[in-house]
Amino acid sequence: MEFSLSLDGVTVASDDHLETLRRCGGYYACPKAEGRRFGPLVGYAGRYDASDGSKKQWVGEVYANFAMAEEYPHVLFHYARCLKSLLVPYVSDVDVFCGAPIGGYDIVKMLGLVCGRRAVKAEKEVTALKTETSREQSRLVFARHAIALGLRYAIVEDVCNNFSTTAELVKLIESCGGTVSVIVCLLNRSLTVRKLFTIAPGGSSYPVVSLVDVPIPEYRQDDPAVANDIAAGNVVLKPKNEWPRLMEAMARYRAEFLLARQRNPLAGLQERAC
Repeated sequence: MEFSLSLDGVTVASDDHLETLRRCGGYYACPKAEGRRFGPLVGYAGRYDASDGSKKQWVGEVYANFAMAEEYPHVLFHYARCLKSLLVPYVSDVDVFCGAPIGGYDIVKMLGLVCGRRAVKAEKEVTALKTETSREQSRLVFARHAIALGLRYAIVEDVCNNFSTTAELVKLIESCGGTVSVIVCLLNRSLTVRKLFTIAPGGSSYPVVSLVDVPIPEYRQDDPAVANDIAAGNVVLKPKNEWPRLMEAMARYRAEFLLARQRNPLAGLQERAC
């Protein structure tokens, strides 16, 4: 059943949150047929040590751009209400929701609203500027807001993958005298972390509550599964900067798929149209 609230033609799909994101123009899945990619691979934020000594981005076929959903408050409100139901076992142990930069900033306010809790945010402070050979360096701080001694916090993010930001924020909150009760995210795409996150072996563990829990494969750029596309330049390493290109690739392939089906109703039945 569709949720009745809509804006500019975007109506939430009550039980399919990635479909709702797609309707916002925020979901990319690389179109494929018979092993051939008809759209670019995408780069992820995480990096690995390449054989040439450089740091290279992990790449994959799916990208969830929740920044697009932020333009639709009714979508974030719906997401927050759904998260509230998932947080029932934990919310009594939460005094304040804390948004991680910057994807957690908007959803944390909605969560605070529907759960009747305060909402604060952490910020990034630049510690070293980007150079020709190195990335910008930063650390998390509380500047606009502060952590209160003894209060219990829920960390809120849009997408969790390697949980590095999460770990840094847990340590920061606890160093300021707060405690972390639960980690909340719209999408947990990690390949290793599901319902519980442990920063270090033998250390404290924190429950993870995600609106969507879907492991999304990622590849080194020299992995045989993606190496040919990388060599051909069929990759967008900064997806948000070239988002229209990705949306065009999905739309073009869908149009071609539907046209082929009109000509031959049996064509492509084993392939998934984006």
